[in-house]
Amino acid sequence: MKKIMILMVLVLLGLTATANEDNNNSLNERLYQAKVRELVYRLHITADQQKKFEPIYRSYCEEMSALWASRKRPIKPSTSGDAAAMAKRKMEMQQQAQGIRMKYIDKLATVLNAEQVGRFFEVESIIQKKLKEKHDKHAATMH
Repeated sequence: MKKIMILMVLVLLGLTATANEDNNNSLNERLYQAKVRELVYRLHITADQQKKFEPIYRSYCEEMSALWASRKRPIKPSTSGDAAAMAKRKMEMQQQAQGIRMKYIDKLATVLNAEQVGRFFEVESIIQKKLKEKHDKHAATMH
């Protein structure tokens, strides 16, 4: 009987983990689609452009997400040396993000016109800022 209960608990844990992963993937996909819709609207991307734009933008988002996911939660520095190391790490991450942006600007230029390319990162930054504000607001209500 004890073995059956343990087995049931393991099965339920497995199902819960799978459901959480599916929810995360679903949420990430919904966020991605919302970002695409916002970019299409703000940059006046045509339907033809959108077909070519989406795979490039998806790759860009995946690379940026992987970069920022590699960042560990900041710990409050206890010494000025810790603070300097944290500041350097943040600058390194920003530099790597800039490298990714530089890599994708040429790819985006094959699909978007000059005005759209010129505004892409500005609009993307606005979208990211909105998402961060919503996340921060949600996190504040959870505490």
